[in-house]
Order: sequence, then structure tokens, then C-alpha cells
Amino acid sequence: MSGAGKIGLCLSGGGSRATAFHLGCLRALHDRGILQRVSVLSSVSGGSIVAALYAYNNESFEQFEQRVVGVLRKGFVWGIARETLFSPETPKILATLLTAGLLAHIGILLSWGARLSVLFGVSPGAVDRFSKRVQAPLRRRASRSTAFERHLRRHYGDAILADVKRPALDVVINAAELRTGTAFRFGSKAVGSWRFGTIDAPVKVSKAVAASAAYPLLLPAFDETYRFARRGVECEERVILTDGGVYDNLGITCLVPGRTAEHSANTFDVDFIICCDAGQGQPTGADIPYTWASRLKASFATTHRRTHSMSYNLLHRLAASGDIRGFLLPYLGQLDHKLPNAPADLVSREAVFNYPTDFNPMNTDTIDLLSRRGEQLTHALIGLYHPGL
Repeated sequence: MSGAGKIGLCLSGGGSRATAFHLGCLRALHDRGILQRVSVLSSVSGGSIVAALYAYNNESFEQFEQRVVGVLRKGFVWGIARETLFSPETPKILATLLTAGLLAHIGILLSWGARLSVLFGVSPGAVDRFSKRVQAPLRRRASRSTAFERHLRRHYGDAILADVKRPALDVVINAAELRTGTAFRFGSKAVGSWRFGTIDAPVKVSKAVAASAAYPLLLPAFDETYRFARRGVECEERVILTDGGVYDNLGITCLVPGRTAEHSANTFDVDFIICCDAGQGQPTGADIPYTWASRLKASFATTHRRTHSMSYNLLHRLAASGDIRGFLLPYLGQLDHKLPNAPADLVSREAVFNYPTDFNPMNTDTIDLLSRRGEQLTHALIGLYHPGL
């Protein structure tokens, strides 16, 4: 396919597994001269880590690759622990726990008391209303997530979102806003959401990446107050920001044609979409989600797979209608036997798909396997469907 026009590149969530897989996808795109032609880079969670490392450095691809491998080998878990327990963030976290945290737990206890009062014939209404006011009157100003942000400054420094180093590239780092259940996009051109408007003040790359990757089961949501402007009206709003995968784990929605700036903080017209998906694919059915933790994990995974399927269908509809010229979908969970031109040395799905979506240190062999699969699938799919891309 020649003349692809403006190319949008999406990097999905999936923790360090996604970061390593996307590194291989980017390597293939770089080798074919496509990466340099990407006009919009949209990322989520683990994809945001590698996207920001690429977009906010002007080093060679080889230097970028070495940097990503170094980040993966160290992981983030110990860095978050260090910044939580032994840094200037520590007293802030303790103060937050003793104020906002204590009040939140009191509110929860009152809420349970309101429910139990029904057993004694007492109306729970007044107690319940009071408990809701008590639960979150104060912001969570510091937490493990702000410690995560502090740790990320080692990699991104004090760069702000507008400081993209790659020429002619727009960046969108996707998070989710839990008060309104909508997307919150940290963009190099605009930051905000359609519900609140856009933020005029500069935002650091480290904050955007940390919010995008704050997986709800492991890291608290960011509790922020921003001054927004929408249709000429300014207002201050409190936002609760968490992992972008909660809303759109592929980062596609900001690239859908026909959207207007009136309803979104970031809109882009692209002609071709490359979506790199680090998802596992369909489960084998061998595991029985019996315990509370396993049921919750399976529920999250099921929701993600369903939204992924809807996003795939959207890409097919956009291409069929002519709204985009085409798309490419390197998918970690791709069934190997359904890839017609698979290379003889293809890293198998079974070798990598079960790697967890955490930020623990990753050994060199695993990084090599995940990144090679991303590279091989991307090359194979371009050769099969879009050799002129």
C-alpha cells in the first residue's frame, strides 16, 4: 500500500510486557522507515512508558532501545518502594494517611453502620449522607502513585508535555477520569477531557505517564485539582485519574475520524492507524477463577478483551467505509497458526503471552523474546497486507 498519508500509532497498555513488546514493534517500524513518518503517537499505561521515552528524547534509535532495555531490567517496583519510604515524598504520604486517609476510613465505617442500622429499624438516610461527605473531603495529595511519578523523573526529567523532541510528532498519553467515567488525555497540544475542558498550565511528562500507568489494583488514583477552560468559561475541578486502560486500553479513540474539538481535548485526522496490542488473547479455559482475587482478575481481563474486540471492529468499519485507508494490528496474542507468512523462527505466543502485566524487573531473555515477537509480527503483517507502507 503506497501513499498511506498521515499515520497514527497506538501503543496499548499491559505493564512491562507491553513496554517490551512495543519496543520490538517500534524496531520493525524504524527498520522500514515508517516510525519516522508517524504524525500522532497515542499510548496507554505500559505503552506510555516506551512512548514517552521515544518522544521526549532526540537520541538515535539504538540509544533509545538501550535506554528501554535498561528501564525494563530495573523495573519500577523497587523505585516506587524507595520513593515511598525513603524520600521527601514519605512525610507527605504519612500526612495524607493521617488526614484524608483517616477520614475516608471513618466514612466507610459510618457507611457500613448506616446499612447495619436497618436491622434495628433505624432509617439509614442521615448517617449515609453524612458518611459520604466524610469519605473524601480532603484530596489524596501523596501516595504510592506520586512516589511513582517522582521515580519516573529519573527517566523523563522535568520535561513538560509540549517538549516533544521528535519532529512533527503529536503525543497523547491516555488516562481515565473516575468521577465522570471518561477519558482524560495528556497531550502535547492539549491536556484535559471533554467534560471539563482543557488545562492552560504545563504538565510534566512524568505526571502524565504515572497517571496513565496507575493500575487500580496496585496504585491509587491521582487526586488532582486543575483549572479548566471550556467554551470560554473557566472553572476549577477535582479529577481522579487512573490507568488509561480502564477507558481505552488500545488508545485508538483519539484517532477516530469525525471527532470535533468541541467534544474532546485531542482530535486528530489520520489516514492510517497502526495499533500495537500487547494483550494475551483468548484464555485457554484451564484456570478456574475461584477465589476473590482470581475472580476480580478474570473480570478485569474479560472487560479488557471485550473492549479490545470492539476496537478491532471499529478499525474494520473505519477501513471498510473509507474513513481511513487501512490499519495494521500487531497483536501479541495472535494465534501463530493463523499467520500465513510466519517466519520460521517466530517467537511463539506460548513463550510470552502469560508474562504478567506488572512492573517488576525483567530479565534479558524475556525482554528479547517479547520484543522479537513484536518485531517479527510487525514485519510479517506489513509484508502480508501493506508492503508499500
